[in-house]
Amino acid sequence: MTQASQPCISAVDQARLVVLIETRFQRGQGVSDAASRVLARLRAAQVVPPDGIPADQVTMNSTVVLEGADGAKRELTLVYPEDHDPEEECWSILHPVGAALFGARVGETIELPEAEGSGAAATWTLAALPFQPEARGWVAL
Repeated sequence: MTQASQPCISAVDQARLVVLIETRFQRGQGVSDAASRVLARLRAAQVVPPDGIPADQVTMNSTVVLEGADGAKRELTLVYPEDHDPEEECWSILHPVGAALFGARVGETIELPEAEGSGAAATWTLAALPFQPEARGWVAL
């Protein structure tokens, strides 16, 4: 297990995300701010086997519970772009909400955009991580 302060990413997530972002760039879709944020995390993180990921860290396909300062709660799932469905609270890694969640740890504060195009952000605390694939040993190669 890595130290809590050392940012890390599973080798599986790292490989899949690099290919995903490179493919979009090669297709002329450009690299969005969210994708740039993900790339920065990929470059800064230590790559570890899936069982080396801390159980309190958000990885792909994790479900999180966020709590607002007013006590409001939201449950979101971090997904790949093809599964993006905001109405179901499934947020793509390449959307600003998903990029903000990726790599966060329980107890951290996260800034999430309020509404599309509004530019406003709300502060949430990552209160719980009820599902993380690596913690359950669910890692598809």
